[in-house]
Amino acid sequence: MTLSPKLQKHFNEQINNEMSSSYAYLAMAAWFEQTPYVGFAQWMFAQSREETMHALKFYQYLVDRDAKVELQPIDKPKMDFKSPIDVFQHSLKQEQKVTQQINDLYEVAEQVKDHASKNLLLWFLNEQMEEEKSVGDMLDRLKLADNDTASLLVLDREAGSRPSAGGGKPGGGAGRGAGA
Repeated sequence: MTLSPKLQKHFNEQINNEMSSSYAYLAMAAWFEQTPYVGFAQWMFAQSREETMHALKFYQYLVDRDAKVELQPIDKPKMDFKSPIDVFQHSLKQEQKVTQQINDLYEVAEQVKDHASKNLLLWFLNEQMEEEKSVGDMLDRLKLADNDTASLLVLDREAGSRPSAGGGKPGGGAGRGAGA
């Protein structure tokens, strides 16, 4: 079954969207690496890997459908944040943006009556519901902790114990303030 040119174009755009999201999460991880919050750095690094895996899933889908893969440039992500709350607010906005992109892609698949693509996209829509909930829950907890150092460190430890897609963790993972 041949992929419609319109859907092919949108799937290629989604590869870029997912890689841009991965890059944004890598920037968030890098920001946390400059703080004592190594658990939050690991969380964001895991998110970056997960977004890369999503891009590769779209890539493989295009290949499997004998469609042309056309990679596009990735914009520089935001690099400076004010606080863990600021980072997670940015993360939630990122997830909501990706959810909308997947919804838009699903609508195109419906328009061209490509049921195989709709099936793939349902997986992503379910994944996005989980991601928004996960980030939203952490953001709510960070807001409750406010600036209480002990509470923030507990949340950081919990964030660092989150399972990572693809395993591994960033660089040294120690953060600038962890050993000082």
